[in-house]
Amino acid sequence: MTHYTDEEKVGIKRDFHQKMIWTRFGMIFLGLWLLTSPETFGYVHDPARWSDWICGLLLVFFGFLSMKQKYCGWIWGGCLVGIWLQFVPLAIWAKEPVVYVNDTLIGVLAIAFCVLVPLRPKELEKGPLIPSGWTYNPSSWPQRIPVIFFGVVGWFIARYLASFQLGYIDYVWDPFFGLGTEKVITSMISQEFPVPDAGLGAMAYSLEAIMGAKGTARRWHTMPWIVVIFGILVVPLGFTSILLVMLQPIVVGAWCGLCLIIATCMLIMLALTVDEVVAVCQYLCQIKKEGKPFWRTFFLGSEYEEDSVDTRTPDFHQSAWQITKSMFWGVRMPWNLLITAILGAWLLFADNILGFKGVMAANTDVCGALIVVFSIISWAEVTRGLRFVNILLAFWFALASFVLPGGTPLIMWHSVIVGIVVIVLTFFRGPIREKYGTWDKRIF
Repeated sequence: MTHYTDEEKVGIKRDFHQKMIWTRFGMIFLGLWLLTSPETFGYVHDPARWSDWICGLLLVFFGFLSMKQKYCGWIWGGCLVGIWLQFVPLAIWAKEPVVYVNDTLIGVLAIAFCVLVPLRPKELEKGPLIPSGWTYNPSSWPQRIPVIFFGVVGWFIARYLASFQLGYIDYVWDPFFGLGTEKVITSMISQEFPVPDAGLGAMAYSLEAIMGAKGTARRWHTMPWIVVIFGILVVPLGFTSILLVMLQPIVVGAWCGLCLIIATCMLIMLALTVDEVVAVCQYLCQIKKEGKPFWRTFFLGSEYEEDSVDTRTPDFHQSAWQITKSMFWGVRMPWNLLITAILGAWLLFADNILGFKGVMAANTDVCGALIVVFSIISWAEVTRGLRFVNILLAFWFALASFVLPGGTPLIMWHSVIVGIVVIVLTFFRGPIREKYGTWDKRIF
């Protein structure tokens, strides 16, 4: 166990800052690239030219200013510039594809130079790896790899859809529904957005992938704010986007196959992310009970002196099967919740097969989408209790066939049977194999 004096910590941080100077030069290089891009690529759109010039100057300024340790925090100005660079081609409806490609790529790199660079030296990265009372580390790299992967998949698909909305390509491929994707992303609802909505999704998914890669395996206590922001990006925003995608038949009258792939990725990400958010909330509650400075810990992280070892999480030199299994610790697929998810998915297509019409069809789509969402979210052991929402949804779905207009005998029998099956299956909790400290009593 190594204890550092305050003077030694200052020296360690100074040496660490010197080692990270290369990131400032990287930021400066990105700025110079932007300054020369309008002439190099022949921009004809004046707003795009001015945006690149101004953003280039800002990146050069932030890069030079943050070289001094006193002003090292100014590197985060480059992160804001990177977010703007991802947004500006959408805001101005950039006419040239090179503007969209160049600005979004440089924007992601600018964000990465700020976010992915370690915030503290390895010598001061101390403390427990596994949260108190837990049996695994939700911030370990194997736990985060699937989240990063699905974020990248969503990013690439959304960029493809955005390129169609911006007019760079004249055809968009749908793996399942023919022209369904084109109908959805050119619908009146999409056209009412002031910017291409697929481009906004691409920006969000890229941020999720980057935030998922930020920090070490101790980030649940060394940088709680990162995990909280990451959780906000994935959980509430992901939940909303999933529902919007699954309700496309109601609001648009068509299915978007690529959007469904993105929604599936988001659902899996949500189930895999929520345990790390719970660990951070537990840690922050503990900090508050102990009377330690809450906001300082929230933004600057913990200050442990002792170190620890995680003997359970496999290293990357171990077998691929061991690593794969560790990716899904805390997430199980109980047979009953798998069936309720399948039944919910069936309801999304049942209106066309069984002849649901009008408000009855809309109600079926809404109930089906919500049953799918809450079933898959409940695969995560820490949110297993959310499955009981499906009881309310199933009860209403069965009752609606008698209350809403358009209920034929076939529809009534179908609704009652599906509702009863979902209600009965929901009562089974399924196995809980991991431990979550004080959260165990909230798993029911």
